[in-house]
Amino acid sequence: VGACCYVVVGTGLVKPKEPEPTEGRILLFQLVDGSLELRHEQPTKGAVYCLEAIGSRLLAGVNNKLQCYEWLPEQGRIALRAEHCGHILVLYVQARGDFILVGDLMKSISLLRWTQGGIVELARDYNAHWMTAVSFLDDDTFLGAENRLNLFVARKRADAATEEERGNLEVVGEFHLGEFVNRFRRGSLTMQMPEGGTPPMKTTLYGTVNGAVGVLARLPQEHFAILAKVQSSLSRVIKGVGGLSHSEWRSFVNDRKSVDAHGFIDGDLLESFLELAPAKMDEVVKGLDISVEQLSCMLEELSRLH
Repeated sequence: VGACCYVVVGTGLVKPKEPEPTEGRILLFQLVDGSLELRHEQPTKGAVYCLEAIGSRLLAGVNNKLQCYEWLPEQGRIALRAEHCGHILVLYVQARGDFILVGDLMKSISLLRWTQGGIVELARDYNAHWMTAVSFLDDDTFLGAENRLNLFVARKRADAATEEERGNLEVVGEFHLGEFVNRFRRGSLTMQMPEGGTPPMKTTLYGTVNGAVGVLARLPQEHFAILAKVQSSLSRVIKGVGGLSHSEWRSFVNDRKSVDAHGFIDGDLLESFLELAPAKMDEVVKGLDISVEQLSCMLEELSRLH
């Protein structure tokens, strides 16, 4: 805020006889000469599960509400300006410009927008996912992780014919990761340099409760199409440990549905191509419109992302 650096902390008061916290605080600290000094304490009617800056304002997930606070410098405090209800528990929130992405305890993800009139819901995913992390991929595409160790991607249906259809996020990718993701962050594990005028590949990092760090990369459509065929061929040539099927392992499965993975490609499986014997490499690319040398070059480039 201005030239000052502030650290905001959300808390909740847990009482044994309450099913969920009914009291909490938002604590505003200012960094002064290397130490934190408490500048303001804002009581809340519930636990503060998440915080996110949106411009000069502050978003807070307080029990089943998403609240927006504004900093009042002349008074040295924050004030509640708007809130949005209709959630079970607002556990995760991300902001991109005026757009807000909310991850709910049980109600998957919803896309909201901050306006001067308040917080408006644009669309939501009506699947019942227990969310563990959310992230923007761009203004129209969103990434989510849920508690059955799956990832999914949903997109805004701006081109839909009716208002009802535009209010329903379309799931365009589903994949079983096998890891409990608790954080997404925009970034890269390596320095990416533009080559031949081609911009660097957009990547998102994820962290898991087991301490693993992984990379998700957005591929051009033509690369995705050929690598999807390579993945299918590899799964036939390389037998899984114990005879396990790769397609079954990567299938999106939770308490409500089971579907084959789509919209994702398994980078670990693809990179195993580089370790194959030449005869096996020839077997993988047989019938595909790509040579062993071209595929090896493409996969080596992808491997440099981590």
